[in-house]
Amino acid sequence: MKQYLLKKINYSTIKKANLDKVLFFILLLLVFELKAQSSVTEIDSMQINVFSELVKEGDYNGVIVQERKCIEASKRINYKKGKIRGCINIANVLNAMKRNQESLKFLEIAAIKLKKNEDDELLAYLHYTYGKNYYSLGLYERSIKSFNIALEFAEKIKNRKEREKRIYSIYDWKRSSFEFLGMMDSVYSIEHKCMRSPMPMLYITIAERHYKDHNIDSAEYYINKANDLLFTKQISLEGKANVLRAFGRLNIEKRNYGEALDYLLNSLKITQKTKLRSRDLESYKLIAEAYKGLNNLDKENEYLSKYSKLNDSLQKEAKAVVNTVIEKMLTEQEENEKRTHRNLYYILFTIVFISGIVIYLIYTRYKTRQKLKDALINQKVLESEELKRKLDSTYEELTHLAINSDPSFMNRFKELYPEFYNTLTSKYQNLTLNDMRLCAFIKLNFSNKEIAEYDHISLRTVESKKYRLRKKLNLSGDIDFNKWVLEH
Repeated sequence: MKQYLLKKINYSTIKKANLDKVLFFILLLLVFELKAQSSVTEIDSMQINVFSELVKEGDYNGVIVQERKCIEASKRINYKKGKIRGCINIANVLNAMKRNQESLKFLEIAAIKLKKNEDDELLAYLHYTYGKNYYSLGLYERSIKSFNIALEFAEKIKNRKEREKRIYSIYDWKRSSFEFLGMMDSVYSIEHKCMRSPMPMLYITIAERHYKDHNIDSAEYYINKANDLLFTKQISLEGKANVLRAFGRLNIEKRNYGEALDYLLNSLKITQKTKLRSRDLESYKLIAEAYKGLNNLDKENEYLSKYSKLNDSLQKEAKAVVNTVIEKMLTEQEENEKRTHRNLYYILFTIVFISGIVIYLIYTRYKTRQKLKDALINQKVLESEELKRKLDSTYEELTHLAINSDPSFMNRFKELYPEFYNTLTSKYQNLTLNDMRLCAFIKLNFSNKEIAEYDHISLRTVESKKYRLRKKLNLSGDIDFNKWVLEH
């Protein structure tokens, strides 16, 4: 009897011990679940609220440091959305800093992770950031395609406030892309939509158009409206720099060069601090213009030199990235063609069994392709005409700069004829700036009379300068000098 009782007691003890273990593990799981939920909330707050504050303050390096930490924290708790959003947030600020190659790499990582994720908010954010990168690289048509995809996903975002915020941002960047393409009907249409929640750059862009019509009062009206937004909205540090730069430009137009410099140097201080190099470039050009108005040649040349160096650097970086983007586009096109070919094989295989139907389909496909080919030929003709128009426009622009003795003439010529400029300067290092200017005039096929008129010298002086330049270039007397320059 005692043995039976002992066994019963031991069995009850074991059963109670097992129950305690189960309860302990359940409690432990609940603790881990609560901790994970707490971590997710913290990551979301960092990636949305703190991210917005850091961007507003222009602390882009701070964003990168924070987002890397958030990505690592997301990996530890397997929070996929945190990892993806972290990559896109980093890509966003890298694009603002003109570090497009790195930005696109982070977007590729996010795109791979998003392939099996139907998150409209993240997909809209991803394609929106792709569009911004293509925009800053000058691939405006490609950027519009990305913005259109972003818009499709943005319109499906459930949170109304987030949906409207994303849609407005997409419209704002699309507007800028259309303006660069000269599609003004589209610009005006989107501007109307953007007016529901305007940002400073919208009004600044409109002001820029009024400058072209020499309507300074209207330009000032819109710049003041941009400035008013600084007090009514939470505008980022970059937005404040843009407004300051706009006031600088306005004062240049009004010939208040001293005031213009105050605004422009303050704007430059902000953009240099936040490493917004493309904005630095705009400021350098305007500062040089202000110093020109003050007849301060040394300072004018100093800032023109800064402009030229930064412009060369940004163009070199952009060219490398654009080549990468184009290679990717060609790869995508090749993959699409392979898929098309595979589909064609299936169709050909089906011909054996359903000859009548397939013959009809082939005939229809043939007609469609013929139309497509005709459309492509027409498109090539249009592109050729567009290229010719741009070349004519470029020639007119350079001629205008030459006629007005604009100091940016050589910088613009160098941008448009880099191979010619670099070949001469590297092969003939004894050439002066004046020599290169004369070469530029000849390259543009200006006559001696035109060169004399644009350079404010006599015809005899032009001939003398050509003779001295011929000697510097070691050209024999039987070589047609003008023809030699045009062929190089």
